[in-house]
Parts: sequence; C-alpha cells; structure tokens
Amino acid sequence: MKITRVETFVVKIPHHDRFGGQTEPPRTFPGSEYYFEKEWNEAYADKVQSLLIRVETDGGLHGWGESQAPIAPEAARELIDRLLGPMLIGSDPRETNVLWERMYRSMHVRGQVTGFMLDAISGLDVALWDLKGKAAGEPVCRLLGGPFRDRLPAYVSGLRAPTMEARAELAQKYYEEGYPAVKLFLGRGLEEDVANVRSVRERVGDSRRLLSDQFWMYTLPEAERLGRALEDLGVEWMEAPMPPEDVHGHARLAEALEMAVAVGEPLRTRYQFREWIERRALDIAQPDIARCGITEGRRIADLAATYHLPVAYHVGVCLGVAMAATWHLAAATPNFIIQEHEPPMFDLSNRLFKAPLRVEKGHAVVPEGPGLGVEVEMEALRRWAAR
Repeated sequence: MKITRVETFVVKIPHHDRFGGQTEPPRTFPGSEYYFEKEWNEAYADKVQSLLIRVETDGGLHGWGESQAPIAPEAARELIDRLLGPMLIGSDPRETNVLWERMYRSMHVRGQVTGFMLDAISGLDVALWDLKGKAAGEPVCRLLGGPFRDRLPAYVSGLRAPTMEARAELAQKYYEEGYPAVKLFLGRGLEEDVANVRSVRERVGDSRRLLSDQFWMYTLPEAERLGRALEDLGVEWMEAPMPPEDVHGHARLAEALEMAVAVGEPLRTRYQFREWIERRALDIAQPDIARCGITEGRRIADLAATYHLPVAYHVGVCLGVAMAATWHLAAATPNFIIQEHEPPMFDLSNRLFKAPLRVEKGHAVVPEGPGLGVEVEMEALRRWAAR
C-alpha cells in the first residue's frame, strides 16, 4: 500500500466562539479576521478555523487527519502542500514511526521543531494512523496496544456565559448532565478570578470537581497568591498559570502549591516536555494530539508515565477528526485521567460527519470502527472549505 495523494482543506466555520463569555467589542486588527480579547494576550478568530487533511492510497483507502490551527491554518496547509505532502508520496502509510521521523528531521536542523511545522506533521500523522487502522480493519486504540477504557470521563472546558451568575448556573447544568468536572477560564485578575470560582462553588456545592485555566497571565507571586485562594475553594488544578517560557517559575509554583499545575498546550514533542517533566514544572501533562500527533503524543504519555505523572489530553479549537484521534489515544493511555471537552466544538464537528461522535452522561464514547472510526461528509466539508 502506497500513498498517492495528500489533499488539504482549510476550514472556516462562521461561528464566533467567545468562549470566555465576553460581551465587550473585541480589539480587531484592521482588515483582518483576527483580534485580541481584552483579558488575554493571544490572538483569536471570528470563525472556527482548522485544517483537515485527506491522505489517499493506491489501494483505494483514505485517512483523515487534522492540525490544530485556530489561527492562520493556511500556514500549516502550505507546509503540507509544498513540502511534507510530496515527501510522503510513494510511502507506506502504515510506517508511522518512520514517516514521523522523516518529516521531523527534514527541517529540525534548521530550527523548525515546533509551531506550524509540528502542527502540519501532526495532522498528517493522524491521517496515517487512520489509514493504518482501516488497512488492518481495527480501531486505532487497538493498534496502540488495546483500550484500557471505552468511555472517557470528560470535563467541560469553559463556561460560555456573560455573567458570574450565568456561569454558575451553566456549571450546575453540566454536572446534572453527568460531567464529572468543569474548568473555569480565568486570567481576568486575581480578585475577579476568585470571585468567579467562589460563585460557581457556592452554586454547585463542595463535592463537585472544579478545574481552572489562567491563560498564561500571571507572574509567580500572583500565581502563588491565586493558587492559595483556589486551594481553599477546592480547585484541583491550575492550568497555564504563567508565561509558557517560564519553566523555572512553574517548577517553583508546583513545589509551593498543594494543587496540581497542568501544562502542555504549547509543547509539541517529547523533547520539549522532557525539561518540564525533569524539573517537576508540571504535575499533569496536557499534550494536544492535533499539535503533536498520535505517534509523538504516545511518546509524551510514556515519558510522563516514567515519572508517575498523569496525562489529561488538551483539546482546543478543533473539529472532530482531532477529537476522535485524541479519544483513541486516551483510551490506550494507562496514565490518562480525564478528557477536555468543548461542547460547541463537538456540536460543530458532528455537522461534518456521516455518523456523529457521541458523549453520554459526561463521558466521551471512543469510536468503534476501523481507524479513527469517523468519516467526513465531503459535501458538508466543501461548504466550509476555503481556497
């Protein structure tokens, strides 16, 4: 079986997800579809954007992949169309380790070891695993050594409501639907963050699991103060509390707090995770499979397991191909603890599929079909594909 074609689809769905519940007008860039939110540093888009990839073979099989590309997905597309896709033509897609190394080493001496280059590699890697499973007639989780679980406990990521009271009410709704935990998007200032968490805690009671994401916004002293307050409110982890370059600061914070420090979204390889893990700068590893691929994501999980650290896979602004890939790897990861889940992205994703992904009583159901177990409806994809 040989790869004969690699096709890319930049997807831009007209759904503006202001996931922090913001109501003030965003600070837009002139003539651009991107903007800043008032509270945070990162750029955001006025549509849901991603990059889907279709890899075809001479035997008639095809596999789907996805790169986590919520900003400028055209960058990852160009890397695939001009460099990485042609590099794979004529190769056996089942040789996932070989092909990951080939793609990674093609540019790593030039410093292209993260960012859009790894996003592009990861999307292709996911498609190769989908093909590998379809060729074997087995789901990806079984090719990874077998599932430890077929349903993943999931936490709802973000409360998309404009007021503290509305966010607390929404949290209660998700718990009643069966989700074991909810993560609050913070980073709005220490006082407001504490007030937001307290509002939810008072509404849902002391027994409910709460997580938090600080969006990389604080200094070490600020993060320590906030962490102490969140510990008193029973929050389980602080995610992304300080700038992602500050490994030393995260190590000091993890040592100072009883609650866990969770990191992983900006890291794409085991080489990047290694320093964080060896320096105990994180307590929970959060690799994103649409940014590191299944091949490297498994290596990262194994590295974390070597240090007895749990894994909670990150899922951000992406569509269902990346979700399905993540769920398969989570099913086969012994040190997995809980899965991030964004209901708006989930609902949009199912508009692309012939058969939908499923979440039942707060648990993601791992697809059972060959490969990733999902199939993109081409007519729906072409409605949102941009060229």
